[in-house]
Amino acid sequence: MPELKPAYLIAGSDWPKVDAAIARLRAHFPEESVEQLSAGGEQPVDVVGACNALGLFGGRRLVLVRNAEELDDEAVAGVVAYLADPAPDTVLALFGGGGIGPKHPLSSAVAAVGDVRLFDAPERKQAADWVVRRLGERGVGCSAAVARRLMDLAGDDVGDLAVEIEKLAAYCAGGDARVEDVELLVIAQPDIKPWDITDAWGRRDAAAVISLATADVERPDDVGRLISQLAAHVRKVHRAAVILDEGGSQADVARDLNLKPFPAGKLVGQARSFARDELGRAVVRLADLDLAVKGGSRLDARFELELALAEITGG
Repeated sequence: MPELKPAYLIAGSDWPKVDAAIARLRAHFPEESVEQLSAGGEQPVDVVGACNALGLFGGRRLVLVRNAEELDDEAVAGVVAYLADPAPDTVLALFGGGGIGPKHPLSSAVAAVGDVRLFDAPERKQAADWVVRRLGERGVGCSAAVARRLMDLAGDDVGDLAVEIEKLAAYCAGGDARVEDVELLVIAQPDIKPWDITDAWGRRDAAAVISLATADVERPDDVGRLISQLAAHVRKVHRAAVILDEGGSQADVARDLNLKPFPAGKLVGQARSFARDELGRAVVRLADLDLAVKGGSRLDARFELELALAEITGG
């Protein structure tokens, strides 16, 4: 096993890179040596206790914490204190979305003993440059015109783009990608926007949520992309609910989540449609779903998705 550090923090809105980092780190450990926790649920997670526990099989262990941005202040303080003297046979891996920045206490604490990697998805104006860079990393030349055509067909969601980039890289195999290659390989996405799905979820319309969410699901990668989008949104709604419960306003939600007034208002409206513990359960349910479709269940990925959507929408 290669030399691993006591702790890793990998977070950001570029979730394909975050997911790839999770897979690479997990590959260093046998399945029985991995303990997964998911923050943000009804019950707090004991990260420090998991790190200090003795493994049943001996040897090095991985404690993998998803949704690290949902850890409360007490849990964060506990992790910071733990990292001052981490357990010798435990690797702590904290993974999160866009809610953890370089000034977050976890970033400083992990950087002192391990690695911090923050991957931010590009804004739409920079998305074409991002496509060019990602293909370049795979040895494929790509002009701005080709990247824009890819975005015309696939949209600007980083998950959709990442899938299409892999297809183009395999097809072009070290050459240059052309517009003709894009049009041959990339199927235009249906005109269903992520907010159509989240709006239906906010209305508690389970039938509409399932219909919209599965409209373009054709392969397991589609399910993984959708789960990541929904999980990120539900975590934001849960965060909005926490802020409102603590006496905050819509302006506080907008400031905390770095949102403009309109999307902040949508989050606040959805937060008021669900009890806070419901939202916590939804966060955990989507994390469990992510694990299931990545090999944790023998059921069909689409069937697992439909079950989870019905549960988190109906309460």
